Amino acid sequence: MRNQNDNSDLRQKINLYLDNALGAKEQEDLFDKVNSDPRFAQMFKDERNSRDYIKNNLRKESVSPDLIQSIRDNIRVK
Repeated sequence: MRNQNDNSDLRQKINLYLDNALGAKEQEDLFDKVNSDPRFAQMFKDERNSRDYIKNNLRKESVSPDLIQSIRDNIRVK
């Protein structure tokens, strides 16, 4: 059970780091763990690769200006 909690905690710290929400001390601790254990290094690499894939390969559909105006008009009416 402890190992599962460690993995969950590390995943949370990795996510915070990739979201630029981790302090300097916590970043240092994270990289100490990542550099000391190949499993953690792989976990970090996988998360970064997943985010890079999403960022670079998935595109949002554009919304027409008419739809935006229609939504605004409906909001004003209510």
